[in-house]
Amino acid sequence: MSVLPFIADESVDTVFADPPFNLGKEYGKRSNDDRPGSEYLESCRKWVAESARTLKPGGAFFLYNLPKWNVPLGAYLSELGLTFRHWVAVEISASLPIPGRLHPSHYSLLYYTKGKPKTFRRARTPIQICRHCGGEVKDCGGHCGAMNPNGVNLTRRSRNQTGYRL
Repeated sequence: MSVLPFIADESVDTVFADPPFNLGKEYGKRSNDDRPGSEYLESCRKWVAESARTLKPGGAFFLYNLPKWNVPLGAYLSELGLTFRHWVAVEISASLPIPGRLHPSHYSLLYYTKGKPKTFRRARTPIQICRHCGGEVKDCGGHCGAMNPNGVNLTRRSRNQTGYRL
């Protein structure tokens, strides 16, 4: 917040924010990561508003946080006039020992824009290649020639009714 107010209006193409998650971690004397929820959200709203102000029309705002915080912060981004594009669930594979709570199954990455996106490039993951034979690990259903050499588009994983990955 000591720098954001000095950045000109509508001068930034992309904001990517990965703030402390208010989990009580130690980041040094200049940061408090253990606040009451309302105080944490109010603090976030200040830098979110300043960051949104700096975005150019068509600019992108990415916010990485726990779903607990991204739900109200996403609503706030909408109140500021930004347009919701995607909620990306970033899966956590490790089971974290958190006393008295379930461990989170994912973090969230919100993608908003200031109006119509100026640029959008599909994120691609490389096609997995077997380290032994050099062939593709997954069967492409007879359409290997039609696959994009840069990889496949990111998609959600399929889950059955119990929530387990298929």
